[in-house]
Amino acid sequence: MPEYLSPGIYVEEVDAGTQRIPGISTSIDRARWQSLVAEFKKTVVPQAPAWTDSNDTDPGVTLLELFAWLTENLLYRAHDIPERGRNAALRAATALSVLGHRCATECATLTRPHFFAGQLLDAATLQAEQDYHREKLRRHNRMLHGFGIVSGLGVHVEATSDPGGGRVIVDPGYAIDRCGEEIAVCTGVTLAFPSVGNEAFVSLRFWEHPCPPDSPSASGEPDVTRVEEACVIGFAQAVSPPALALARLIRADGGWRVDPAFVPPRAGAVMA
Repeated sequence: MPEYLSPGIYVEEVDAGTQRIPGISTSIDRARWQSLVAEFKKTVVPQAPAWTDSNDTDPGVTLLELFAWLTENLLYRAHDIPERGRNAALRAATALSVLGHRCATECATLTRPHFFAGQLLDAATLQAEQDYHREKLRRHNRMLHGFGIVSGLGVHVEATSDPGGGRVIVDPGYAIDRCGEEIAVCTGVTLAFPSVGNEAFVSLRFWEHPCPPDSPSASGEPDVTRVEEACVIGFAQAVSPPALALARLIRADGGWRVDPAFVPPRAGAVMA
């Protein structure tokens, strides 16, 4: 029985079974596909608050399901692509994302709250005051200082006699990401070597972490009253903005080393 999708459009699910096309793999992992659809919904909804209908009959959901199907197909065939090709594709995608990233070009008019005697101050007004000053600081950092390492954040490799052993050490330091967020790494960080691949970037990104509440609210639900401005450091095959690449590691002669040809971005290179 056809089902209503949108005005003038109906859909009918026909179970034709899985049919192979000669020379082309068509196996689809339905569980992974459903997981991708759920992840896409969680990502899109905050970016499109006007989208209130996320039911299966909404055309937007149909598009997300289509993108999830395409993504699952790419993941299924990823093992057929040589590592060198995957790395090249990731670098190309990262370069394109840098060009289109909103933090690199955004210059919208700022609006700040205006207070008057007797005004009722609610959480939204106080949040707007914070948002104004935070965006003002981000814009100052982006336009005056650019993005990159301000100080420290050197990356070193310490090898051991044990094959595959060793560690990567990131020095304390300070940086500004592509959005203008200030990132403080107050202590040195030690990481184990990447477990797979022959090339990896050491990435650094800003992360807001809600602090656990001291006590429950009057309603019994925990209210977050503090947010920690933290950072995340790790390995990535490609670093997407607003994260920063601190170093590139390459595996050679059975061990890892820092690639001297890679130069991390330094704050002071103001964007044109």
